[in-house]
Amino acid sequence: MEKYRNKDLPVEERVEDLLDRMTFEEKIDQITCLVTIADDIPEFENYIPNGIGNVGAFTVADTVEPIVEYADKLQKYLVNHTRLGIPALIHCEASAGAQFTEADVFPSAIAQASTFDTEVIGEMTDIIRKQMYYVGFRQALSPVVDITRDPRWGRITETYGEDAALTSAMASAFVKGIQGDELKEGVLATAKHFAGHGITEGGLNMGRNIVSERDMREIHCKPFQCAITEAGLKSVMNSYCSVNGEPVVGSKKILTDILRGEMGFQGFVVSDYLSLDRLVDPFAVAENFEEAGIRAIQAGLDVEYPRSKGFSYKMKESIESGRLSMDIIDQAVRRVLTQKFELGLFENPYPDLEKLKKYLHLKSADELNEKIAAESFTLLKNENKTLPLSKKIKKIAVIGPHADNIRSLFGTFSYPAVLDMTMSREEDGQEFEEPGLIIYDVEQKYKGEIREVSPRVNRKIQKEFPNSRTLCAALKEYLPEAEVVYAQGINCSGDNTGGMEEALQVAAGADVILLTIGGKNGWGVTSTVGEGIDSTDIDLPGRQEEFARRVYDLHKKTVVLHYDGRPLSNEFVASHFDAIMEVWQPGEYGSQALCKVLFGEQSPSGHLPVTVARNVGQLPVYYGLPRGSGYVSAGHTGMIRNKNGYINDTAEPLYYFGHGLSYTEFTYSDLQMDKKNINPDDTVKVTFTVKNTGEYDGAEVAQLYFSDRVASMVRPTKELAGFVRIFLKKGEKKKVVFEIKASQFAFLDEEMKWKVEKGEIELLAGSSCEDIRLSDIVSISEDDYIDGKTRGFYAKAVVC
Repeated sequence: MEKYRNKDLPVEERVEDLLDRMTFEEKIDQITCLVTIADDIPEFENYIPNGIGNVGAFTVADTVEPIVEYADKLQKYLVNHTRLGIPALIHCEASAGAQFTEADVFPSAIAQASTFDTEVIGEMTDIIRKQMYYVGFRQALSPVVDITRDPRWGRITETYGEDAALTSAMASAFVKGIQGDELKEGVLATAKHFAGHGITEGGLNMGRNIVSERDMREIHCKPFQCAITEAGLKSVMNSYCSVNGEPVVGSKKILTDILRGEMGFQGFVVSDYLSLDRLVDPFAVAENFEEAGIRAIQAGLDVEYPRSKGFSYKMKESIESGRLSMDIIDQAVRRVLTQKFELGLFENPYPDLEKLKKYLHLKSADELNEKIAAESFTLLKNENKTLPLSKKIKKIAVIGPHADNIRSLFGTFSYPAVLDMTMSREEDGQEFEEPGLIIYDVEQKYKGEIREVSPRVNRKIQKEFPNSRTLCAALKEYLPEAEVVYAQGINCSGDNTGGMEEALQVAAGADVILLTIGGKNGWGVTSTVGEGIDSTDIDLPGRQEEFARRVYDLHKKTVVLHYDGRPLSNEFVASHFDAIMEVWQPGEYGSQALCKVLFGEQSPSGHLPVTVARNVGQLPVYYGLPRGSGYVSAGHTGMIRNKNGYINDTAEPLYYFGHGLSYTEFTYSDLQMDKKNINPDDTVKVTFTVKNTGEYDGAEVAQLYFSDRVASMVRPTKELAGFVRIFLKKGEKKKVVFEIKASQFAFLDEEMKWKVEKGEIELLAGSSCEDIRLSDIVSISEDDYIDGKTRGFYAKAVVC
């Protein structure tokens, strides 16, 4: 038996034995990728006669059986009909569920972040892991850990928001859950997009990152570092963008010096789809794809997705001419093979349909799905005790573009969004630009045109997800004695207001109005927000504000429900309506969960993972602004002081980071610290009590912030230290204990070294970054330099 086939030998020995046996072409095959999109399963020998290292799974089918058949046929071909029998690593998107037929679809990432609940993220990813494992997909192109501070950017919906500590905690939970305790039964997580991808110039996807080196390392690299240090992250995907004049995909400084050298990453780096092409066009730093491939692999890129263009057999000429070292290629191949051996792919590369079916359509998964949705709903405003609604309502009107629209439940990287995109492409007559590769050209008849969801698409989604309900349908089931009336009234976007009068007439005759507003998440002209779907306007799309004004003029009891990947940035709605709820994209069971929250069966408990701008002119606006910047500095020391910030408007945001109301009230008391003076290597325990003093049971998200009172560098006015979700029955109280490493207060000094600095740190506890209830001071005794890889990323918390 060849050594590499012996599972009892160390991974390193197996890798070197196999590497020694491989031809140049076989090595290149391991660092390239195949994507096929066709109605029938291809004859793989026609595509990959010598094998392939990586495969993108985008098979669309009515049931899971053809997906399993695809993976099984692929691996059997590779194992039994190629010279060395190396199985492929099959990947798919998984941020809100594995992206294949019949897999569970959970709320989108921005909704997950609103839960401030890492426990449910771990439970969710355990389900995703099992479904991917048994379908034969062993790499997830998730989580997205980009820090986003510009809602013009369409990919905000895929992120965990603006804060590095919150994103770090979510990323760590996701990676641990999907990779599992034993990698041989796990799925590789791929954190993306390294790094700074979420702050592109002008809010345009894939543009230049305007980011300082300090912010890049302290903020944007932090979630990646946390996932590496805490969760053993195995894969990273590069950013499409350029930083300081260097395309990330071709930057040795970013992909090797920082990621591997400073951050200690040991896994492999994969290219975002077509990002290597960008070295040729539009970045124009390489004349052709051969040059692009050389630059990228020398920089530290290990695998090219989605097909071989820069990483090709032509690299042999570069080896022979001395332009490229064979050691560089071997290094990339070694990293890929190491993960395949660690995953146990050589022993078991095949899907298992029988076991897969045991993990599909589980009641426990459905219950978790509904729980995450319920925890994500964020009550922004609730005046005059508008919510919860009474179940004795006789007539309720459900109006707006999301009222009876199943597609509104699902975010961009979900199977329903794929169906929407592919079916819309067919209706538009768009063909694949090249075999096996989706390119969606945004071709609009006029600027701002958005294709509304067709009945055909909604019927298909409803068939695929028979237990999902539109809000209108869910209400009819939830309130069988009430009269539930519906009228769409207006499209999600565009100028068509032909149904507005009908909707207003329907609403006028109801006891309560549920007004659904917001954008649509997806790709191309099917959506208002998503990958490549950026906007100069963060307000309600189309004529929705006009519709909202007309509804307000009815002077009826109204609850605004905002479905979107961007938060609600509309000052009229925020200032006029009494009850406003962020619904995000709540997944398969979102409507059922929403009914329970609206009618008081469960109190809302989501909190905003982003600061909400009043309008696009305030951008960027985020709570962690450096001292002297943004709304936190308005009216401070200077020759001319304007407390409003702007001459024509306020600099204060519409809603603050961490904001979220409940049907009940919570009080905070008795903040204590086990130490008032700490050394740089110490941990301080912070305790306080939270009590439910209202009339309903409910969950509070207790947040702990810190502020460096005087530092040698300009620091953020406030930073999230940690958070914890606490469920309290009416009248109940519990103690919260946070443990904060002093190294979490570290920052990069003027020489770009991680430093814990002597001085005073103010600790602040509350219900949002603005709603601070308790505070105290801890003093650091002396300066010290630390290893940034092992610093504190977020404070751990327990409830007792």
